[in-house]
Parts: sequence; C-alpha cells; structure tokens
Amino acid sequence: MIKIIKDDVHMRKECVYRVQIGQQLICKFDHNKLDGLAACLRQAADSVEQSEWADFVLLSEQQGG
Repeated sequence: MIKIIKDDVHMRKECVYRVQIGQQLICKFDHNKLDGLAACLRQAADSVEQSEWADFVLLSEQQGG
C-alpha cells in the first residue's frame, strides 16, 4: 500500500510529509497545505522520482531483477 503521511504533528501551512510503501520509507517532502491536494500528489511523485529508492528500483530493473 502506498501512503502519504503527514510527518509533522503541528498544524502549520508548510508541513513535512513522507511517502511509504507498506512500512518502508521512500522519501520525505515539504508541502504547503494551501496549495491543495493535487499539488501534494505532484510533489509526492516528484520526490519519489528523485529519491535513492527510485534509482535502486530502476537499476534493479535494468539488471533484470
């Protein structure tokens, strides 16, 4: 299951979120809640693409794994 979880307990405009697959942390990103859900999802996707996890998956797929 893919999860986007607010990593910050304080109610602020700018918050830190983390993207997880199951219990595995993939990346973290900052998001301004006033920008809305669509912006949050785009930022999550961009952060995943830029993460070391994405590099690992891509390398693994290129090596046939």
